[in-house]
Amino acid sequence: MVGPDRDDAVQVLRGEEASWVRVFDAARTGSLFALRRAVVVRGADALKGEGEGAESYLADPTPGVVLVLIAAKPDRRRTVWKRILDRASVITAEPLKGAALRKHVAEQLRRRKLGLAPDAVQELIDRVGQDLRRLNGELEKLEAFGSGQRSLSAADVSAVLGRGLARPLWALGDAMAGRRAGEAIELMQELLEEGEEPIRILGVLHRSVRQVRAASALQKSRASRAEMLKRLDLPANMAFKLEPILEAARRWSDGVLVAALAALDKADFRLKSGGEPGASLAAAVAEACGRAEGAVRPATRAR
Repeated sequence: MVGPDRDDAVQVLRGEEASWVRVFDAARTGSLFALRRAVVVRGADALKGEGEGAESYLADPTPGVVLVLIAAKPDRRRTVWKRILDRASVITAEPLKGAALRKHVAEQLRRRKLGLAPDAVQELIDRVGQDLRRLNGELEKLEAFGSGQRSLSAADVSAVLGRGLARPLWALGDAMAGRRAGEAIELMQELLEEGEEPIRILGVLHRSVRQVRAASALQKSRASRAEMLKRLDLPANMAFKLEPILEAARRWSDGVLVAALAALDKADFRLKSGGEPGASLAAAVAEACGRAEGAVRPATRAR
């Protein structure tokens, strides 16, 4: 902690605008107004120079000063980073994914004594993704809304987080998994009209098809129920989703699943190339879900 005088106690530098020499000079420079200081370098992997001054500073760091280097990918081949990483406390800040993200959400809900139904938890995760700062903000909204209620539904979460009474994202995923093209396109258009990001909608469609593909492979390998739950990343409170996923998997062949993923990849390219979202996504859903089971066949050897 640097105390209440943060303006005097925290100095922020940007790696692309500074050098190693400047960083160590800033760490050595005292302040008349703060006993404890922090020098924070954002984008430290872009610092100029070869690490001049690192050896002497690491041997005798300034008391009361914390040097924080924020780097996306420090180059461990460089001497300066080798020396720093050997001596520093390294904190990894990888985005939470899958089970780790669900565990974090569950802990936050438990701490706030906020009850969410399983599909409401999925709706919350679909909505905020890996943005933990936004997650805290949205949980505060839900906490205020749900005061005195035992549990909130997916519709409650959807309404509180800004889509009015629109059906949640997981409903779109279920329609896609079940190859219900008409329903999926209707839900997609509804979500777009409510202001949902096209790339998030595409992500839900892509994840749904990948999950069905994984379920199909697990069925063929005669995996146990426990193994399926683990491989499909379904926690205990979402175990009820296993049977519908396995049922949906029976409606797809391997070739059609490959073609469906290719159709979604084309939609991704169109969106990133400035294509109209509604048309791009609708075309992908129609191509992925509407393909006849016999449309993709392995090549046969001519006789």
